[in-house]
Amino acid sequence: MAVEGSLYHTEVVNERGLTGQSYVRGNEGLSLGVSSSLIQSPGTNPEQFIGFALSTCFNATIGIVEEQHSLKHDSVIHTGVDILKDTKGYKFVVRCQIMFHEIDNEQGKQMVAEALDQCPVAKLLKDNENVNFEVVDKFSF
Repeated sequence: MAVEGSLYHTEVVNERGLTGQSYVRGNEGLSLGVSSSLIQSPGTNPEQFIGFALSTCFNATIGIVEEQHSLKHDSVIHTGVDILKDTKGYKFVVRCQIMFHEIDNEQGKQMVAEALDQCPVAKLLKDNENVNFEVVDKFSF
């Protein structure tokens, strides 16, 4: 059930953890085999889902911000997601690198700062100490 005022609602079901399938309720044709980066099993893992979600949503939002400044969409994003052991289990470390071709890094940093306040996925992640957003001249991973 969607929350009041929702512009879009989806439900993804996972019944078996890191083995089997996850699927979109009502569109069971949209399903993915799921796995873990820590076991030898085919499928998409949570690290990949996080990388896809952040790269896609944040780059689209940067494009909206650029348009608001009468600029053409110029950004490319590489998102690295690592899983590490910590004192209570595991943690993700997310590094989002943003490169601009036409605008300089200072203007790029302005676009990123504005997009961080607008992108729903970035809003979920940006205040976590294990998440970093960086404007770069060259991707390092």
